[in-house]
Amino acid sequence: MKNLFSTPIKLIPLTIVSILISQPVLAAKFKCWTNNEGVKECGTYVPAEYSQKRIETRGKSGRVVEVDERAKTKAELAEIERLTKLKEIEDAKIAEQKKKDEILLKTFSTERDINMLRDSKINVIEGILTVTNGNNKALKKKLEKLQKRAANSERRGKKPPQIVLDDIKEIQSRLSKNMMSIKSKRAEQEEIREKFAKDLQHFRELKQGKTTANANAPKK
Repeated sequence: MKNLFSTPIKLIPLTIVSILISQPVLAAKFKCWTNNEGVKECGTYVPAEYSQKRIETRGKSGRVVEVDERAKTKAELAEIERLTKLKEIEDAKIAEQKKKDEILLKTFSTERDINMLRDSKINVIEGILTVTNGNNKALKKKLEKLQKRAANSERRGKKPPQIVLDDIKEIQSRLSKNMMSIKSKRAEQEEIREKFAKDLQHFRELKQGKTTANANAPKK
């Protein structure tokens, strides 16, 4: 008897398929696919041109026993790779945040500890600013004296001594650098305040979450 599935055939009504596959010659599994015209075909083998499409393997009862999904396109594979990388980045961020949370809870026991460390860091910078401001006052006094000497020379119709001009230039440069340093240190203090404000808020959230989790935990 000729194998009815030796070549692809178009899908036929299930009742007819049931009659056909009831024959001993059709007892083996067969495969079904959709051709380029959108018509489902079945056969004992899949033509090469459809090998990358979705393939259903059916048993003698006609039911699907295995499915090979169609091969993904380059665009689909690229999108999968992109999403995979995004997930890896997100997972890394979550792991890093978890690590930071653990450090925060291990470093501080109470909110007071956080505030004390914040104030300590701010005060250290404040001490540096106090010294810098003191230096600026001394430099300004020295600058005033040098500028007076230069002005006196000019009033007498003489060019101020070069050493005086050089000292004036040097002091002005130091004052300018000190002012920039003061501005930078003030910004650093503000960054510390903002950072510790966030740490304090997050610390509260972690403590609250931990308290809530303990409260909801089943009692032994």
